[in-house]
Amino acid sequence: MGNLGICDCSQSSSSGVKNEDEDEENDVREGPAITTFKLHSRTIHTFQFSPVDYNALYSASYDSSIRKLDLAKGVAVEVYAPPESSEAPLSGVEVTSHNPHMLYFSTLEGQFGIYDMRTPAQKAAGLEIFQLSEKKIGGFTLHPEKPHFLATASLDRTLKIWDLRKISGKGEDRLPTLVGEHESKLSVSHAAWNGEGMVATASYDDTIKIHDFSACGKWKAGTTLSSEEMDPVRVIPHNNQTGRWVTM
Repeated sequence: MGNLGICDCSQSSSSGVKNEDEDEENDVREGPAITTFKLHSRTIHTFQFSPVDYNALYSASYDSSIRKLDLAKGVAVEVYAPPESSEAPLSGVEVTSHNPHMLYFSTLEGQFGIYDMRTPAQKAAGLEIFQLSEKKIGGFTLHPEKPHFLATASLDRTLKIWDLRKISGKGEDRLPTLVGEHESKLSVSHAAWNGEGMVATASYDDTIKIHDFSACGKWKAGTTLSSEEMDPVRVIPHNNQTGRWVTM
């Protein structure tokens, strides 16, 4: 567990036909070079390349930490871990080109976190945690052009859109603005923005849903949408239960 494999796809396999008279020992076929890194002590749930440093790869794990791997040096360093004595297995990580110093992550406990990597790891000043769901957040993304808009997919069967520009409340009730939510029949595994403001979700009701939020550039801080405005513009039947590890 906790291993990351990197395959060099620039190498090509031999396509020649084996000569039956050749010895088995001499039958060596070229293949892609695969390098393995032991990054975490538990399962790696998500990884993402840095949008500003293509040699940097961030990984989020069930061991509650986020590590940054320098592909050129082959060295990984821990960039985030929860306070001592606490455990919060992670289900997602994202870094944006708009502010590459900020880490965004989600947990199996329904939390969403924002962490400033310029803050010393033992300090809590650069960390904000929001309880966005009572159940696991399976996946999240930030709008590529407007990263203050957050889409979360959860085991509670919902897609939710949040606005990070307006955060209100105190203590555990401190939350970003909930723009709107859409509920599916079964759990929602992932929600992905594109640059046009569309959000695609995959859920265990065997559908892919497309939501149109292309007008989000006009939304003022604090805007909320009706249930009708949150409805998908297209529902595509798709078997979302084919893989052993495609789970919530």
